Amino acid sequence: MKIFFLIAILFSHHILIHAQDSWEIKWKKKTILTADKEDEAANTRKLKPCQWKKKGDLRIIYKETGQDTLLWHSFLLFDEQDEQLFSVEKTLEAKIPISKLHELFAGKKEIRIYTIVSPRNPRIRVKMQRVHLCTLEIFQ
Repeated sequence: MKIFFLIAILFSHHILIHAQDSWEIKWKKKTILTADKEDEAANTRKLKPCQWKKKGDLRIIYKETGQDTLLWHSFLLFDEQDEQLFSVEKTLEAKIPISKLHELFAGKKEIRIYTIVSPRNPRIRVKMQRVHLCTLEIFQ
């Protein structure tokens, strides 16, 4: 019963806090998206061929409004076929070299960036849900 109560509190607390969270996507030190809600149309950015070929990195910065120490954040990168090609686990910031993305997403049309949260205590079970952060349309 205590575990159920803890899970209910954790889940409701996360929903309240998560609604106020925000994130930032940077491409080669330039901020290309700042958002605080899921919206696939509004959170889509196009990458020109000249942006895709230069050196640099993709940075994902997730900002929590609360100090939620019960959860881990992970970032997942999917292609347009909803195939996961890369992940960064247990962090609020990820820095991925563009050369690595170019290798992973060669011939692909999109990079879809999601986050998921999971409890730090492995005995607590919650349904994990992907939250769409950004879609990058790739022109090669």
